[in-house]
Formats: sequence, structure tokens, C-alpha cells
Amino acid sequence: MFSAARILAIRKSKGLSQEVLAEQSGVSLRTIQRVEQGDTVPRGYTLQALAAALEVPLEAFRPEPAAAPVAEPAAPLPTSATPNTHSDPQFLQLLNLSALSFLVLPLLNLVVPWLLWRKHRHEVEHAAEVGRRVLGFQILWQVGCFLAYLLAGLVQVVAHTYQVTLPGLYVGIFIGSYLLNLGVVLYYGWQLRRGRLAIYRFRL
Repeated sequence: MFSAARILAIRKSKGLSQEVLAEQSGVSLRTIQRVEQGDTVPRGYTLQALAAALEVPLEAFRPEPAAAPVAEPAAPLPTSATPNTHSDPQFLQLLNLSALSFLVLPLLNLVVPWLLWRKHRHEVEHAAEVGRRVLGFQILWQVGCFLAYLLAGLVQVVAHTYQVTLPGLYVGIFIGSYLLNLGVVLYYGWQLRRGRLAIYRFRL
């Protein structure tokens, strides 16, 4: 026997969205939604997968004893452990698009999203996970740009040895990397508008 309310409370206490839990457990998002709503009775494998992803024993999914109904609201978990979040899709869009600040000044694509994430990660639903994904990709992009310029420098040295000139190499890398970042941010902004939170699959 399991309690849908217990599964929901434990997931929220871990700060995980339904999408992240689905990704980590291998259980489909639709199944998790139906389980938490009490619309379906999960099988043993599903319960085990959810328990493993949430790092709790199967017994944690059992309902509280019926003998103590008065203590039910406070019994599942301490109130401080359950995030008091609210839904704000516009903020998630802002968090993603804030990475475009690299167009104004280098490294702002890390500073601005980090400040927004740090301030609102415990207030807005899914902000913690979306912020981590945005920052993870931007860090990867910065590292990639550094390695690309380093490789370009080595190519220039070799080309100079053979008296070959490569005009516009650095400019090409600069424009190409910026267009790549711009395109990726705008693409995942479109994904967020469609309600898809599994963005930036390639990130640190």
C-alpha cells in the first residue's frame, strides 16, 4: 500500500520537479503525474524506481497510521523542508534569456543568470533546475570558446611556419560561437514556452 500524498511530499522536499524525477527514475512523466494525483496504482517496479531516485526506502511511501489523523498535516515532513514555491513561467523565460547578456559584455552570461537563480531558486517552481541547466550550458560554452581560441592560436603558429596566412580566423570563431549561443538560447526559450523543462541536455 502506498500514499500518493507521501510521494508528492517527498518529491517536493527533495526540490525535484516531476520532469526531473521522471528523468532520474526512468518512469514516464505521465505515470508520475497520475501516481501523484491518485489516478493509478503503481506496480512494484515503478515504486522501486521512484524510491531509488528519491533516495528513500519503500516504507516511506506508506500512508501515516489512521490512528493519528490530527497529526497528519505535520507528520510527513517538517514544514521547513517543503519549498514554498509558486509557478512563474515568465521568470523561467527571463532566467533563460538572461544568458543573452553575453552580447553586451563577456561573462555576463554567467553573472546575470547566477544572480537571478540564486535569488529566486527557492521561490519559483522549477527555477532551481532550469537555472542549473542554463548555467551549466553557459559554462560549457565559455570553456568551448577558450579551447577554440587556443586551437586557433596553434593553427596560426603552424600556418606561419609554412608561410600560410589565415585572415579572419579569430573573427570567424568569434562570430560563429556567438551565433551558436544565441541560437541555442532562443531555441530553448521556445521549448520553455511549450512547457518543456528538459532543456540544455549538453551542459556541465
